[in-house]
Amino acid sequence: MKNQIINIVIILVMVFFAIPKLLAKPQSIAGFKQFENAIHLNADIFRIFTGISELALALLLLLFAIKGHQTIGKIAFAFLLTTMISALLLEFFARPEPKIVLVIIAIVLTLVSLYRLNQLINPKTKQHDTRP
Repeated sequence: MKNQIINIVIILVMVFFAIPKLLAKPQSIAGFKQFENAIHLNADIFRIFTGISELALALLLLLFAIKGHQTIGKIAFAFLLTTMISALLLEFFARPEPKIVLVIIAIVLTLVSLYRLNQLINPKTKQHDTRP
């Protein structure tokens, strides 16, 4: 049950962050303009790519939550880990001033992805709820 709650929360967070990017909300556009200046990628293309990636991640986690296939879970949480490490790098090296709330969210999601990957890769270390 605990792991299903974790999955649902992450799905909601990913959708919450994907929608403004895909709908081209002004705050999202402004944030990606900051990244464009630092990493020299087209802000709109990078914003849309990021939004699609976050939405794909949410769908992958939803599929894992429903089906429970361990391979899907490993892929989903590895994708989450990669996404959050990338987000942290962007916050610290591409944004003029890191947004602390986004940093905290990315750190928490990084830790959760490591926790879930450990459970999925090393099933003997699981202590409680082993369901997806």
